[in-house]
Amino acid sequence: MKTKTLVITLAAVFALAQVSRADIIDIQALWSGAQFSNGASATATFTLDTSLFNNPGFSSFSGAAFSNAFQNFQLTVSGASSGNGVFTGSDFSVIFLNTAGGTLDFHSELVGQTTPGGLWGAASFPTVVGDFNLFSNGFSALTPTGASIFTLLAGSGESIQLTSFAPAAPAAPVAVPETSTWVMGFLALGAVAFIARRPIAAWRSI
Repeated sequence: MKTKTLVITLAAVFALAQVSRADIIDIQALWSGAQFSNGASATATFTLDTSLFNNPGFSSFSGAAFSNAFQNFQLTVSGASSGNGVFTGSDFSVIFLNTAGGTLDFHSELVGQTTPGGLWGAASFPTVVGDFNLFSNGFSALTPTGASIFTLLAGSGESIQLTSFAPAAPAAPVAVPETSTWVMGFLALGAVAFIARRPIAAWRSI
């Protein structure tokens, strides 16, 4: 009985050690120049650590904090008269997100989510609800930079407005084992192996 109890306990510890990183989400953000009658557009992909955000609230990141909150950030501009290309986090100095007082669900499309002030992503004056923007570090005139609410200015001077901020794929959050999880798992397996090899009579004496 003690042997079975020990095995069950070890199995339970290993199961609990599987840390669900539901706060880590792969995101794709889209901008379009259609509202400004131009053909420019942009697509950004990154891995968002939502545990670092004030939700609800305003969150601003620069330097190492930018890289931690927006991991593997990459923004591609296309269709502009100039300034097309791929830009990474190192091309920008600051990035921020304002939830407009609402608690946003980062596992769903953000544009259109309800906040106390209206639908997040509305960028037509006088209705402006929240913001998501980033600013060039100034090293290159071709780097896109924030020009207005939810709006970037491509290197060509063409404005592009955010139209989507959503998970890159509809898949459920993946449980990613951390280092401590692997260590605990190996220890548990070792203990189970030890139990299996030890004579039953030895356990009866415990």
